Amino acid sequence: MLFFLSLVASAQVRDSARVDQTDTQEQLLSYRYVNASSLTLRALPSAAAQALARLDGASRLLLVEERADGWSQVQVQDYLGYVKSEYLVEEQDQVTAETVDWEIVEVAGGQAYTKVSTVESPRVVAGHPATRPVSSKHSRGPKAYICNNGRTEVYHNSEDCSAMRRCTYQTKIATTSEARNSGLRECMKCF
Repeated sequence: MLFFLSLVASAQVRDSARVDQTDTQEQLLSYRYVNASSLTLRALPSAAAQALARLDGASRLLLVEERADGWSQVQVQDYLGYVKSEYLVEEQDQVTAETVDWEIVEVAGGQAYTKVSTVESPRVVAGHPATRPVSSKHSRGPKAYICNNGRTEVYHNSEDCSAMRRCTYQTKIATTSEARNSGLRECMKCF
């Protein structure tokens, strides 16, 4: 009986050591949370790079590298890519994006919540991938569309932007330079 008890105690110590090791490894990993309604994960650190996936607001990402150029390399599920660092926060309770449904986040995992949507790849015609027009979205005109709710931090290129369509307030129209000068930044979805 004593022999059996010593075996059980030894197994419990090993299991406890594994849990402690897992907790230590978890603490060494650096996570960030998406502070936007959604964020595009890109193949390279560039807004023109191929979109790999779309990440919902408040999603947890594993930070691989925070770069000096304003981009962070992150891993989420099976994806490894880049996002703009300015849309990441260290703690989930620091997320201020207005469109996050916190009830869904809590039910779907709380601080471990991650929702990734696939992005359609460009159509291939005659062996060549579809190309984007050479002109940037900035050249479409000087207009910037702003949700006039008093809390917005971004301006949009179009009223058709999915983030802009969520605005239930009157839309304010300004030039992009006026929007930038007032402290707003470009929407990651439409710019």
